[in-house]
Amino acid sequence: MNALEAGGGLALVRDAGGRFRIAWRESDWLGPIALRFEPHGDGAPAPGATGFDGADDLGAFRGVALASAGLALPVEASVRAYAGSPLLVFRLEAKAALSELATGEFARVSVAWPAFDPEARAAGGVPEGTRTYGHQFTEFALPVSGDDRCRGYTFAPHRPAVVEPLLFIAPDLRTLLLSPLDGFHEQVIAVPRDGDEAARGVRCGWHGDLDDVPAGFATELAVLAAPGPRAALETFGALLLRRHATRRPSRYADPGVGRLSYWTDNGSVYYYRTEPGEDYTTTLERTVATLRAERVPIGSVQIDSWFYPHETLRPVSEEGAPVVPPTGMLRWEPRDDLFPEGFSRLRERLGGLPLTFHARHFSSKSPYFEAHAAWCDEAFAHPAGAETEPNSPPGSGAEASNLLDLLLEQAAGWGAITYEQDWMVESFLGVRGLRAAPGRARAWQEDLDRAAAERGLTLQWCMSTPADFLQSVTLARVTSIRTSGDYRYLFDNGLNWVWFLHGNALARALGLHPYKDVFLSHAETGLGPGERYAEAESLLAALSAGPVGIGDRRGYTNRDLVMRTCREDGVLIKPDLPLAAIDRCFRANAFFEPEPLVGETLSRHPAGCWVYVAAFDACRAKQPLRASLPLADLGAPAPATPVVAYDWRARTFSRMEPGGALTLDLGWQDFSYTVLCPVLRGGLVLFGDVSKYATAGDRRLARITETDDGVRFDVLGAAGEEVAIDGCAPALPSVRAATAGGPLAATLTAGQSGSFRVRLRLGSAGHARVWISR
Repeated sequence: MNALEAGGGLALVRDAGGRFRIAWRESDWLGPIALRFEPHGDGAPAPGATGFDGADDLGAFRGVALASAGLALPVEASVRAYAGSPLLVFRLEAKAALSELATGEFARVSVAWPAFDPEARAAGGVPEGTRTYGHQFTEFALPVSGDDRCRGYTFAPHRPAVVEPLLFIAPDLRTLLLSPLDGFHEQVIAVPRDGDEAARGVRCGWHGDLDDVPAGFATELAVLAAPGPRAALETFGALLLRRHATRRPSRYADPGVGRLSYWTDNGSVYYYRTEPGEDYTTTLERTVATLRAERVPIGSVQIDSWFYPHETLRPVSEEGAPVVPPTGMLRWEPRDDLFPEGFSRLRERLGGLPLTFHARHFSSKSPYFEAHAAWCDEAFAHPAGAETEPNSPPGSGAEASNLLDLLLEQAAGWGAITYEQDWMVESFLGVRGLRAAPGRARAWQEDLDRAAAERGLTLQWCMSTPADFLQSVTLARVTSIRTSGDYRYLFDNGLNWVWFLHGNALARALGLHPYKDVFLSHAETGLGPGERYAEAESLLAALSAGPVGIGDRRGYTNRDLVMRTCREDGVLIKPDLPLAAIDRCFRANAFFEPEPLVGETLSRHPAGCWVYVAAFDACRAKQPLRASLPLADLGAPAPATPVVAYDWRARTFSRMEPGGALTLDLGWQDFSYTVLCPVLRGGLVLFGDVSKYATAGDRRLARITETDDGVRFDVLGAAGEEVAIDGCAPALPSVRAATAGGPLAATLTAGQSGSFRVRLRLGSAGHARVWISR
């Protein structure tokens, strides 16, 4: 076998020395590829290989299996190439039960296939100037960038040098993506942490904390070629979703994700803090009452980790908690000092609003583990499933009941709609037993998913690793996932914005709904600092397509700003998909380099696509940025026909051709926001409801459809809500509106430069159909 060819020119080739390499136009994208073992020695440098062919859920393939005779361990390594797509799949299978695999370090791979060495590439093997990009195995999947040799990453130093997916991105944006297809918590892509580790190369395979695997245990890793990084992520995500028959909840699955919400987590005013002279319940009760009196239509309340006892109990005070308490949870029950009567009347006192409850990793001192099986690892512990032998001493009373079922039953009784599983990275990396054998992390998450479904609850993932993002394809109850660091904690806003838009690209590819985290809507609070960049924070939240949560002090909510995200009834007005970084951002991290951070999302209608483009100066240099953004750089949503660019902040508009470009002129941590609106027949253009960020979001404007003489659409909102829809046309059009009960009054007024505005008041049904005619 000299070449194993996939679609699109991607191929596994064998050089004159018998070493495998990956070619895609250029001859050697990764460097020499080998099967490697640690600490059991390496495989043969040029093993024999046997060809095979077949078909599976990914399509028809040709493959090769490496000869296993003489290997240090009884494993089979193979590669499949798919003729119908630019895809190679590396498979690693244990042919017998294996034990004592652990290397003593999570990132030191025990069995690596493929292991490759970018330092040993053939000359010209990859386009000059190629960069690498990926998500480190950290909380919130930190985006990191490096050079073509997988060096130079700015890692979170307390987490392993593991990056997945790993993308090689050429100057022309062609992208080669590597990522696990399964075994998401068992296989890793380990890269050099620094120059001293460069000689180890990159090793994809079974992580170093995996002790034992049964015969037949197998993992697969995809190598996929695409015209750009976003296309690579989207193609890979679609492959996973199809392979696992994933069914995602909608953007409006429950009030926590579909309506404006109030949060008490880190970054909010009432995180470990109450109003002076008030207890927690009274503080929240009066805050909810004030929000309602001020017509801020929150639809749920989140109760964070301050409500239950940790191993180290942090007091609640007027100063709050400047440092997030890191110790594990003892009991998932209301603290006696804060809720002496428990939660018996909590929901009632909060006006009957549904609740989201936070949960974190367990302390090994938790009394739960006197009665329930657990893996214990120094300060932390994790429930062991009923099918698993616990790490409990004989006679401890450990029983095979499911602790997670009991906790979620409890949550349902408290009036919960959502169980927020936080500190997921600490649960996994903090408890060795969860990593020691295959399938344990998957079983934990699928058990939570099942328990939530049985009680009508949904889940939010928080502090998730890339493995948790990927594993979610087997889950059905995850309505949202945090995709950036904690709000106003440790970093400038700009770093979190970069993190958020890149994390969103991964979440979007997997069909997940990101949560930006809480934000404050006011520059002042009178109790700690306010938010200078509230407008940018609210824009990011609104365009996430996930939850929007405010955490203001009582009486300090900026209603005008908050209402840009939702209707009068609190229903969020969202784009169809999360705002995500465009291709060019993947080659230059906008926090470290003076490049604009640009994100795009959209609202699709029968009449066309409304594209939302947000650009930020997030660079740590804290200097103004000026740049040109060709519309073609937007990728898949780039317009193919003329559009009208509506500058949301300046309230101006201009016609643009597909070959045009936006001019970005940004101050530090400032932003621009443009809506690209399709030009309909006769030059008619709808900007939408420009009082909202997602001006053509489908919970405000539904089914915008061209007619013979204009356009038709449905307007949705609260009963009695006043709605204005803006647009422009060569000549002033006419308007009529109706409900199911008959005609509805609507007015159309002329503005400047050919603009117009339609005004109407919705009836009791909260719906009207509108026709605008030329």
